[in-house]
Amino acid sequence: MTALPLGRVAIIGGGVEGWMTAAGLARATGGRASLRLVETGPGPRGALSTLPSLRSFHALLGLDEAALMAATQATFKLGTRFSGWTPGTSFCNAFGELGASLEGVGFHHYWTRLQQAGGAPPLDDFNLAAVMARSGRFSPPASDPRSPLATLAYGLHMDAGAYVAVLRDLATRRGVAVSHGAVGEVLRRETGDIAAVILAGGERIEADLFVDCTGAEARLIGSEPFEDWSSLLPANRSLRLRAEVRRDAPALTEIEAAAEGWRWRIPLRDGVESGLTYRQDLTDDETALKAARTGLPKHGLSDPEVTPLRNGRRTRSMAGNCVAIGTSAGVVEAMDAADLHLVQSGVTRLIALFPRPGDAAVAAAEYNRLGEETLLRVRDLAITHYRLGQRTDGALWALGRNGPVPEPLAYRLAQFESRGRVVMYDEETFLEPHWIATLIGHGLLPRRYDPLADRMPLEKTRAMLERMRLIFRQTAESLPTHAAALAGLAP
Repeated sequence: MTALPLGRVAIIGGGVEGWMTAAGLARATGGRASLRLVETGPGPRGALSTLPSLRSFHALLGLDEAALMAATQATFKLGTRFSGWTPGTSFCNAFGELGASLEGVGFHHYWTRLQQAGGAPPLDDFNLAAVMARSGRFSPPASDPRSPLATLAYGLHMDAGAYVAVLRDLATRRGVAVSHGAVGEVLRRETGDIAAVILAGGERIEADLFVDCTGAEARLIGSEPFEDWSSLLPANRSLRLRAEVRRDAPALTEIEAAAEGWRWRIPLRDGVESGLTYRQDLTDDETALKAARTGLPKHGLSDPEVTPLRNGRRTRSMAGNCVAIGTSAGVVEAMDAADLHLVQSGVTRLIALFPRPGDAAVAAAEYNRLGEETLLRVRDLAITHYRLGQRTDGALWALGRNGPVPEPLAYRLAQFESRGRVVMYDEETFLEPHWIATLIGHGLLPRRYDPLADRMPLEKTRAMLERMRLIFRQTAESLPTHAAALAGLAP
């Protein structure tokens, strides 16, 4: 990351979004900018479920992963298990490769051929990360490209408050100044640029660039029009609580559909977070709390935290001398754990496209284009879960199943259903194996497969896939348990 002469930067709002921004800018500028963060509210609570991409961000910050995991009560994450979206079914959307291409043809075409010829084993059996998670095992990726472990990737489950503490320590040691206070008033020039932010206590904050990390309130960028996605993603409320129980959990986030909404489980070393995302006019908070408690012990539970949820985005996340990062820029229900990736994406785009005199409008146009594309692709994956799910026991699911489908997603679904083609757009967060696992996992099977798969005799295809399945199972069984892998980390 190159050092950039940035002038004065004021980050308004703390939490994970603010401190990821502060730590990233402090690392990138190398002391050549005046960075200040104003914490406008209480620190975050809850657990975080992350994608593998966040590990590269940590590497750029110079964070030691073992020390980070110890500080944040972290566990490993090999993917997400979805269950109940179609009653009686489940699938694992795991990181890493799905099978292997054979003679230049994508693996899922061979799997589809077997499925149409009388049946194939579950697709999960051909993702090593899914097999490992199902058996409670874990190992980091191997450096030897010949090893099945070479294709692995993993994320983390972390405590949000502890993660912020790590980022705050890193950022302040690199020169980020910290103050506290609620936003009282935002003063603007005739051009629309922000002249200053006045805190509730009267303090005046001036800067060349203001970063809005105030969350859904969007106190700085809020004058920008908001594109509402409530017709596409029906949930509008989220409830979370923590169970202080110790158990050997697989390296997975659990996403389970229930009549009231979709429930999540995120395992930490000292407990598990449970929560429910739902629609307030269909499920009241008391019913949501009962649903979130399902499967948890009756004692040792934290007080629930309820948060409004508004799916949508600001039409511009960079406007004038203000840039919004995180939920102030846009929100998508976090069933695919892309929320921290969207923060990371916003920070890295800001570093790459920081506006300078003379090119601010050009930089802002590209920043907004890339941000929009990234957010729309994440949104479309979330919509896919609703559109393809077959639950009929709750009004939320009827809304999700029957809602409109954006044209790019409709085209993607039609291409896959017709011939197994995976359409990939610019700025995709999730790669082709992730989309294949989601579509087939929800029951969208291609009507046709690539005819080049017929070059291999059917019985040879069946034997090769069975051998691949056996290798994955034997590899997983040879690995340490998830609990042993965590215990082996340096404190």
